[in-house]
Amino acid sequence: MFGLQRIEIMRTLKTTIALAFIAVTTICNASPTKTSLSGEWDWADAPESRTFSIDLKLNGNQIVGQYCAVAQSGNKTDCDDEKNPNLHGELDRAGRSAAVEFTSFFGAKKGKAVLKISKGRLIWHVTQDPVDGEFYAPRDAVMDRH
Repeated sequence: MFGLQRIEIMRTLKTTIALAFIAVTTICNASPTKTSLSGEWDWADAPESRTFSIDLKLNGNQIVGQYCAVAQSGNKTDCDDEKNPNLHGELDRAGRSAAVEFTSFFGAKKGKAVLKISKGRLIWHVTQDPVDGEFYAPRDAVMDRH
């Protein structure tokens, strides 16, 4: 009798472990999470005369995206209607921040920025202004998921 009880306990334990593994794997692979850079983001406290949004996609540790910056009450639109990524970079090991290089849609190139997640928000910080053209993205922005 003890042998049969032991076998039944082992089966129950194996089933429980398998279900727990499936649950954890599903939760970890769900996307986007509050800590993921992936997704659409909007400038949380933008001045009335400006807007800024970013659409980010992850592929492994690579990040690609497109921003849209509108300034001077709509007189300067640093955007593209098409899906033309204008920023790319690499995630850090934890996957919570990325160093990116970006270009503007006004010809400026080789800009650099850091993106990071803090308390569920995306922080955009330009570390090097782009050269050889104009750009209208803010130098700093706190962004909410769209």
